[in-house]
Amino acid sequence: MNLTLIGGKIITPFREIKKGAITITGDKIYDVTTAKNLRLEEETELIDVSGCMVMPGFVDLLVHGGAGGYGFSDESDESIEKISKYFIEHGSTSILASLHAKPKDRLLVDLRRVANYIKNNPDTNIRGIHMEGPYLNPKFKGAMNEGYLWTPSIESFREMYEASEGYLKLMTIAPELPGALDVIRDAAFHGVLTSIGHSEAIYEQIDLAIDRGLAHVTHIFNAAPPMHHRRPSVVVSSLLRDELKIELIADSYHVHPAVMELLFKFKTPKNIILITDSIRVGGMHEGEQSQFSDQKVVVKGNKAVMEDGTIAGSTLTLNRAIKNVVEMTNAKITDAVRMASLNGAKVIGIGRGILAAGKIADIVVLNDKYEVELTIMDGKIRYQRKN
Repeated sequence: MNLTLIGGKIITPFREIKKGAITITGDKIYDVTTAKNLRLEEETELIDVSGCMVMPGFVDLLVHGGAGGYGFSDESDESIEKISKYFIEHGSTSILASLHAKPKDRLLVDLRRVANYIKNNPDTNIRGIHMEGPYLNPKFKGAMNEGYLWTPSIESFREMYEASEGYLKLMTIAPELPGALDVIRDAAFHGVLTSIGHSEAIYEQIDLAIDRGLAHVTHIFNAAPPMHHRRPSVVVSSLLRDELKIELIADSYHVHPAVMELLFKFKTPKNIILITDSIRVGGMHEGEQSQFSDQKVVVKGNKAVMEDGTIAGSTLTLNRAIKNVVEMTNAKITDAVRMASLNGAKVIGIGRGILAAGKIADIVVLNDKYEVELTIMDGKIRYQRKN
């Protein structure tokens, strides 16, 4: 049986189709058209989405946890399942399970557990692992536990890669650390994309890292020195070097809306990926608390903060990120959707994030409040809002 969503505004994300219709056959999109030009096939289930926006499923490259107290670093498959379900309910049909620095024996266990879960659950929205660390600069550790950071080495990187069974897709690293450039090159040979983050690398060091394979920037502006006109570093390299795609946490706390507009102007939306960097407190309420990297984190004013006031990840979801970008900046809805879907899909090469015939049917329907009404993944309804 075919499934057709009719009457909503389709955002492809290159253009808008008002009063559109999108038909799904199996796990693929069969047709994208207007409701007026729709030709119904036999055995078609119609869902009226009038007044809503229909867009590609979101792709989130940095998710540590959420669902009101669960993290991918928990020693439990239940936590993985809870986080996966939570993000499907918020429109993310593809996520990377993000792990943070830990002592080696514990981190390797985390990598094996998440890899086994992905391997044994082919219907999951978890497409791989983002290892945020452990090769980070302690001066810009942010919410990371300094005692858990490692010295870069090819040997320890290969231990992590082998433990991940090849599901390690993205790794945040500080390229100025001794041994980091060798790790970046070795990661490239293993098909692992490296991303600069938690780093004080200067422009010239970043140039060297790009030549070794660095191609990404983790949560731009955060856990990095501010822009300096005589000592350019991560921010300047991110803006100038076309090789680098950048991640943006669009919650208005991590990056001011005016600075977001600056990014859109100089980097352009085709090179920006909206992420959440959500941690365990995602889905919690004001005053509730949990932990990140064995450190206390509490929700204050929708922010996740440590006891000393340091921002620790976020409580964001990508449907809210799109809302923030559209309402707080001059970005077009098509650009916001592209940054939340297609761009991330291209980074990890999963062939999703766009609405067109023949593409995998990962689709999200948002109402006018940017709340998720419906999530379809691989052509199947995985979440439907109860009215």
